[in-house]
Amino acid sequence: MTTYLEAAASAEETPNGERRTGQSSFRPLIKRIKARGLMGGATRFYVVTGIALVLATAAIVAGMVLLAGSWWALLLAPLLAVVWGQVSFIAHDAGHKQLPGPRSLSHRVGLFAANVVLGVSFGYWNDKHDRHHANPNHEGLDPDVAEGVITWSERQQAKKTGLGLWMARHQAGLFFPLLTFQGWLLQLEGIRWLQRRPRGTRWVEALLLTLHYVLYVGLLLWLFSPLQALAFLAIQQGIWGFMLASVFAPNHKGMEMLDVNDDEKLDHLQKQVPTSRNIIGSPLVDFFMGGLNYQIEHHLFPSMPRSHLKDAQPIVEEYCHEIGLPYVKVGMIDSYAQILRYLHAVGNGQPAERLV
Repeated sequence: MTTYLEAAASAEETPNGERRTGQSSFRPLIKRIKARGLMGGATRFYVVTGIALVLATAAIVAGMVLLAGSWWALLLAPLLAVVWGQVSFIAHDAGHKQLPGPRSLSHRVGLFAANVVLGVSFGYWNDKHDRHHANPNHEGLDPDVAEGVITWSERQQAKKTGLGLWMARHQAGLFFPLLTFQGWLLQLEGIRWLQRRPRGTRWVEALLLTLHYVLYVGLLLWLFSPLQALAFLAIQQGIWGFMLASVFAPNHKGMEMLDVNDDEKLDHLQKQVPTSRNIIGSPLVDFFMGGLNYQIEHHLFPSMPRSHLKDAQPIVEEYCHEIGLPYVKVGMIDSYAQILRYLHAVGNGQPAERLV
């Protein structure tokens, strides 16, 4: 099967052997990356990370048992949200086949991490995320900028009426509160996605999702009163959802938006780099964003283990400067400032081009 990386590499040439553009070429960059050995060899990272997550989860569950029936147990909800955030990165990596070993191992790890631990359909996540990677910020093709509660383009804003229009005009102020629902949304959309799948291909994921809810909700109701369990669930899910959205939103939102007329004009580099921004790293930023703050590198090399993205960053930035391709990297606060300005302008019908 042709991988996304291989398809991207071959896409720089037309059937006649001519370059899609004379300015940008992906193949020389691949050679530089492979020469550094960055496309694999992350076994130690994933083993250590996996062990750490198992121990952290066991410690939190033990704390919940010790604090059974006490409102003090709610202090453990944010810690569990952080652990779920890290498990989400493992599921993400498994979907990209970044884990060492055969692809079947990545699939099994992804099913366990997503379905059993997080309650999110792994198949749904892969389908959605692959479409995003293939066409980032491409209106009509990228599900992350599809029409919905948030308005991402002037075209979408023009269709809004009533409550939808009011929300569009105030979406900059509503943005952060809405992020807390991201976890719930992924879980619900995953269930809906499975319902549309052929019966023979959905039963495994459905059983694993059922196992998740039996174990997690059952544990909460066993240890706490219904009100305490609901409070714990709301805090944990809200923080986890906020963390998920806070990883992906700064990397793309407010960047260049593409439409169907742009697709045939752009090669892999031109499609991925201008639509993404990197968030300048620090040990804390790298941890909470799972290394995906190096989003440009991740989009160019989605099968690269995320522990190697930091090492790939200066190589990619240097190459983009060589070929004259804009490469954006900003701090976390600056990225959110750009997002909010973009959402305010687009939600009020102002041209997005003024903001990019």
